Amino acid sequence: MEMRTEEQMEELLPIVAKLCRKYTGGANTSVTYEKAQELMEAVLYCICEYEQEQAFLHALAAEGGRGPEQMYEEGYQLVVRKVKKMRAFYNHLSKNFCSYGCRNYEDVMRKGMPEFFRRYDARFAPQKTILTLDYPTLLPMDGLAGVDAIEQYLSCISLEQKFLGAFDERYVCRVFSAYDWNYKEKFFNLCGIFLKNVLGCILMGKPFPDSTTPEHLERLEQWSSEQSDEKIQDALRRILKRLVEERFQGNDLLFEYLSGMISDLAFEIKVSGSAAVSWI
Repeated sequence: MEMRTEEQMEELLPIVAKLCRKYTGGANTSVTYEKAQELMEAVLYCICEYEQEQAFLHALAAEGGRGPEQMYEEGYQLVVRKVKKMRAFYNHLSKNFCSYGCRNYEDVMRKGMPEFFRRYDARFAPQKTILTLDYPTLLPMDGLAGVDAIEQYLSCISLEQKFLGAFDERYVCRVFSAYDWNYKEKFFNLCGIFLKNVLGCILMGKPFPDSTTPEHLERLEQWSSEQSDEKIQDALRRILKRLVEERFQGNDLLFEYLSGMISDLAFEIKVSGSAAVSWI
């Protein structure tokens, strides 16, 4: 959340006081210091939601200069609507969700997400994410909290499911098992592992279901030894672009998301050659 001046923070105190009364049911306005801090964070979270919706702070003046309390209330309504939207998105995503046997992937989606929607408190604690989100996505949740973190997380999971779901599930699981026989109990990103294998297979000129031969590996070794890291990245990016165009109707969001793996894979191929990935 954006840093506030002391004067700006003072302007929020009446809102926090009103929220304290709501929290205590009006019977007692006395709350612990820690709870008061949490409620201040709740107010700031909602105001940030409002400001992000406006895109630029200078737009506020053009709209008549809303006061802090109105900004908070409108931000709170934005949070409520986002939660409703994310619950519907999750329900749709979960219908065809496949964990490929990975325990923590299954747990975060089948157990964790319902728990988030059950426990999330948009009024008194919108800044709390509640979940640990143990399954890591390719895009980190840096700086995000509450329903904002859940929104990005589910968006990432949706893109990963779209990508993995375009391939035969048995083949996908074979790739995971070749990478780590105990992958079902591990805490790494599955999509990145499979993407590395797919791009590597295309570099070797090997169809996905076919077995990797020594000739395939030698071809990759020879090619990578003659290329710079930048050229390997360029080749991988072109391959990924073509793959997304052919299999996913040129989905730009998917391309950008998966592109985050290119520099790491290029480095692995350059340094380790065919040993970089467990090709199957």
